[in-house]
Amino acid sequence: MSAGYADVVILTELTEVLRERASADPSESYTARLLADDALIRRKIMEEAFEVCLEIERAEVDADALAAEAADLLYHLMVGLVGAGVSLDDVFAVLEARRA
Repeated sequence: MSAGYADVVILTELTEVLRERASADPSESYTARLLADDALIRRKIMEEAFEVCLEIERAEVDADALAAEAADLLYHLMVGLVGAGVSLDDVFAVLEARRA
């Protein structure tokens, strides 16, 4: 499966959901709790990145487990980006510039 327009749409839609959840009650929304606590989101991003690394270093990589951990990392990274006011367009612009 290759990345394409639908993949960007999923990330864009996730960004919108995360922005909406920012105004939710942190006691009722995990995303709102993350957005309200800079230290918590930093810890979660580091934890999820470590778990991705653990999956990658296995002698035989379990693709499903790695995909699940990568999804957790992407979610938490997106929460961090939204919380910091950094857009996907900002990230994509950096990637595009590096590709040249």
